Amino acid sequence: MFKLIVLLLFLIFIYFILRGEKRAVNFTVLIYFTLLSVIFLFGISKISDKYHLDDGPALDDGFQSLSEWVGIFSYLYIIPSFIIIAYILLRLAKRLFVNTWVKVTIYLLWLVALIVISFVSFFVFVLIFYGFAP
Repeated sequence: MFKLIVLLLFLIFIYFILRGEKRAVNFTVLIYFTLLSVIFLFGISKISDKYHLDDGPALDDGFQSLSEWVGIFSYLYIIPSFIIIAYILLRLAKRLFVNTWVKVTIYLLWLVALIVISFVSFFVFVLIFYGFAP
């Protein structure tokens, strides 16, 4: 249930970020993340059922399979999300700042911040959806 709530909050976050964009872009991105979420949660459910990860002794390779599944989807969530966020931030800086050197400085600071946040996001994503399993 917690995983579903996290994904719903993520979809709401993406919706509010893209609120000012064209309707087609907003719709496409939301459909992508919604379908991705459905497939992701369905896969986690199937892996947990197949390898008995939630109840009883887990079968061999169960945690390995879940780890690979979460690893693949971490890239499918985080990379497009940060491309969208970078686009929004760069467009915002372009409107807010007039001086070229200020724009370049802001671009570099946001790029460094996004890189750091992306590494932390991978860790948090795996922690939420995979956990502390072996």
